[in-house]
Amino acid sequence: MKNKKIRLIIAIVFVLIAALTIWYFMPTTFLSKVNPSDIKSISVFDGNTGESFDFSDRDEIRYVAENIQSTKMQKDTLSIGYMGYSFRISFFDENGKEIESFIINSSNTIRKDPFFYRCDGDLCFDYLKELEEKYSS
Repeated sequence: MKNKKIRLIIAIVFVLIAALTIWYFMPTTFLSKVNPSDIKSISVFDGNTGESFDFSDRDEIRYVAENIQSTKMQKDTLSIGYMGYSFRISFFDENGKEIESFIINSSNTIRKDPFFYRCDGDLCFDYLKELEEKYSS
């Protein structure tokens, strides 16, 4: 009887480890359940300069949203306890309700606690810098 309980516990532990491993290595897509046309404005805060800007141009929103949606991100390391960032970006619907928010640290890194997410492709990091110059002036 004791032997069966131990085998059951071992089997449960292996199943949990397998499930967590699969979950950890599954690619993540940000804004996956959002249609870019449902985003009415984007707010960006630059953690390097302290400047913030908003934009609501349909083409700019579509470019940013589609760029993020088309990039498969992989969980990397834990982000808890890290301070500082490049761009904190928030997406809003027509009622001003926040749809999603996260941090874009570089052209290949998103931070959404509790993880950093990395990709091989290019996020719209440089495009956000261009928009900052356009809207902060």
